[in-house]
Amino acid sequence: MEATQKKYRIAVLLDMSKSSAFVLTSAVELAKQMDGTIEVVHVKPGRAIRQANPNFESTKAEIQEMINQMGEERQLPITYKLEYGHVKHRIRDYLALQKPDILVLGKRRPRMGLFFESITDFVINQTRNTNVLILGEDDKFHTFKDINLGFFGTELEESDLEVIKDLQRDSEKPVRHFEISEDTSQKRIFPWNKTVSYKFGKSTNAMDGLVNYVSRTHTQLLCVPKKGSKRFWFKANPIKAVIRKIKVPLLILPK
Repeated sequence: MEATQKKYRIAVLLDMSKSSAFVLTSAVELAKQMDGTIEVVHVKPGRAIRQANPNFESTKAEIQEMINQMGEERQLPITYKLEYGHVKHRIRDYLALQKPDILVLGKRRPRMGLFFESITDFVINQTRNTNVLILGEDDKFHTFKDINLGFFGTELEESDLEVIKDLQRDSEKPVRHFEISEDTSQKRIFPWNKTVSYKFGKSTNAMDGLVNYVSRTHTQLLCVPKKGSKRFWFKANPIKAVIRKIKVPLLILPK
């Protein structure tokens, strides 16, 4: 099947750290599950691109080797973009121009303290119609086939539902629903076949309880809608708390 016939355009933001191979492998598995194409994106901090720069060439060769190995093993063509510049500005421009359906990246904490925005926070703030898959350095996650899928919150867009259905393709496992609410007795109906709900009353320990149950239920991927949230990093909110505390991969669904 030609790349233009694929359903999802998946971009993979690599920082070329020790977890990059894992992040790309996970993106490849996601593309297989959801019928997608893959483009790797790497931005090196610095001034304008210089093709003759030895550092540029070595990074380019490293990316090409990684892509060739994974693409050949899984029979999936992978393209890439390598640029110099202000990292956040280049990422912002790429998202605005290319508008990928899904962006995959590894989780990173802020390097300059609590009041500075990490790349993860920045990406989530910048995306409007792009799903963001966040993978932690210690995640042991190798396939999306027959996945134990979880969902946090209550609000769903039609596009969110389509992504969740594609993730659940050919799976008979129920979706685990996690919610923090003042009214834990309220019953909700979700547009998929099976749902197991875990509701937590609002309290100072509610998020810790939710995190514990995500782990105890062996949830492998937690979907978190961004709809209804204000700008992501200025003050504490449920989405930010989930990203900071949850130890499984997260799929942030756009507004």
